[in-house]
Amino acid sequence: MDAFPAFVPLAGRRVIVVGEGEMAEGKALLFANSPAELVRLPDGPAALTPAAYVGAALVFIASPDEATAIACAKAARAGGAMLVNVVDRPALCDFYTPALVDRGAVVAAVGTTGSGPLLAGRLKGEIDRVMPARIGELALMLRAIQGDVRARFPDFGARKAFLAALLDGQAGAAALAGDAAEGERLARAALAET
Repeated sequence: MDAFPAFVPLAGRRVIVVGEGEMAEGKALLFANSPAELVRLPDGPAALTPAAYVGAALVFIASPDEATAIACAKAARAGGAMLVNVVDRPALCDFYTPALVDRGAVVAAVGTTGSGPLLAGRLKGEIDRVMPARIGELALMLRAIQGDVRARFPDFGARKAFLAALLDGQAGAAALAGDAAEGERLARAALAET
């Protein structure tokens, strides 16, 4: 493994996208339905000021000009940005942007450490075809009962067996059908019966 895949929580975080055009729009669209605060900076003097990046968790620099991209990355790091991505310039990146299949609470990511975005996109298409459309609702159901399940099954093996039965049973089927509330009701009923 050349790079470790990790998921950055977005609630209460600032994400900055620098630049204009197709590359910048693509990065901004990634956060359209997220709880992150999205800040757009056009190429120009503001993007070269470290103060513009204070409090940023993620920064995407999508400038076609090499010198501007390098200067913006330097400013972002000087401003304390947590992670910086310079689009199409892997050597300047703290992280690489994977190809994403977004189902809300469930996200699948395919990365090639910046070396093969087309390959990652093709793999994303394969995952998108097989991943259930409502899998995110199933994850939300599991999140809703997580604390109660941990309390009831402190043993990892017993907890794993219970959750596997939920996923394969009526509760999982209800959530996958788009009724997370019914899935949670069935899951809580199963929990009460154990």
